[in-house]
Amino acid sequence: MDIASLVDPLAEPCAVCGDKSTGTHYGVVSCNGCKGFFRRTILRNQKFTCRFNKKCVIDKNFRCACRYCRFQKCVQVGMRREAIQFERDSIGSPKKPRPNTPPQNLLHANNIANENSQVMKDVIDQLMDMEQRVNMEMCARYKDSTLVQDVAAATEAASNGQSADKEANQRTSAELNEISRTTLLLMVDWAKNLAPFPDLSMDDKVILLKNYAPQHLILMPAFRSPDTTRVCLFNNTYMSGRDGATPQDLGGFAAFKTSNITPRVLDEIVWPMRQLNMREQEFVCLKALAFLHPEAKGLSAQTQTMIRDARNRVLKALYQFILENFPEEAPTRYGNILLLAPALKALTQLLIENMTLTKFFGLAEVDSLLSEFILDDINDHNSTPANLQATLEGLLPPSVLSSSSSTVAPSSSSSAMAAVIGEASSSGIQQYNVQPNGMPYLGPH
Repeated sequence: MDIASLVDPLAEPCAVCGDKSTGTHYGVVSCNGCKGFFRRTILRNQKFTCRFNKKCVIDKNFRCACRYCRFQKCVQVGMRREAIQFERDSIGSPKKPRPNTPPQNLLHANNIANENSQVMKDVIDQLMDMEQRVNMEMCARYKDSTLVQDVAAATEAASNGQSADKEANQRTSAELNEISRTTLLLMVDWAKNLAPFPDLSMDDKVILLKNYAPQHLILMPAFRSPDTTRVCLFNNTYMSGRDGATPQDLGGFAAFKTSNITPRVLDEIVWPMRQLNMREQEFVCLKALAFLHPEAKGLSAQTQTMIRDARNRVLKALYQFILENFPEEAPTRYGNILLLAPALKALTQLLIENMTLTKFFGLAEVDSLLSEFILDDINDHNSTPANLQATLEGLLPPSVLSSSSSTVAPSSSSSAMAAVIGEASSSGIQQYNVQPNGMPYLGPH
């Protein structure tokens, strides 16, 4: 080896075949061809034989003629096995195996995912069953109400600019009180089937019901309102925004002459629901989320934890339902549904304020059960209100749902539902569309 080769190894030919070298490989100046041949032979642990007495000439013209003699010459000139590194190579080098998940672990993970998915579906299925029972009971209570059977005809008439409404059917304040009582009592039956409500103390049950009751009176008719011009009630009637009804006709509704609840319910609750074309599965989740409020004032620490866990299950179930049915818009749809909660709370506060003023100034009588659910503060009393406690314990007879009783007496001139659907000076009570099978309207057309 001369000085030139020390300064520039590329000036020295390949020690194996005499071809132009590309540098020092595995301890010897060699070309890429001999470098690759030696490397592949070692990595593959190949064995060769010579057909010509192991004396073949290895040069750049005949280096491929005998692989045995070529490998022996690589070893003779000093190429070292230990110098080979197991880097990846595009020709023949074994690729480093990726750590594959064992089949049993992958199967276990899939089973867990499927189980979680089924649990979330069970949550919504249970909520849907609970809602159906309430709807069937409500339908049975008001099956004799005048119905608009032909929904398609009503829709066509409206598209032609014609009125599809029947003649106004005024309801007395006593009837409206009865509707509100029925709604609230069915709400209690609904809550009794919603975990963890049955396992809570009486005080915590009352707190949750009182926190949710005014929201229930807003949510239920809002979801059943077919458009943004009217808020539907529960006896196949609705409150519209058209003029025509006098305060005398509306009785207790006159107390809410200056109320702005109706347009706000239409704008902030009904309109977003119609824009989303909200499914009933989403609605029952929204109801459950409104009820399962761990920050309700007065709840025990243990109950807060139980309610929070239940709420999280509903949140997960709602998101999974949206993800499966609206994959492209899942995040925004999920967010828009949850954004109904702040508007609902604000309207709830307005409802309570209106009812409080009505009762305080004697503008109209407020039904006793409505008062206990919405106005009375249980922290101001030494015991749970008698009517509400009796309801929770199942002591009120079924007849209370369809007629007045000595325990839950109707007021003579007011209804809590009036506060929900608001503006007395421009409100009228008329028929609204119901499905031909007699079931209440459960969502958008």
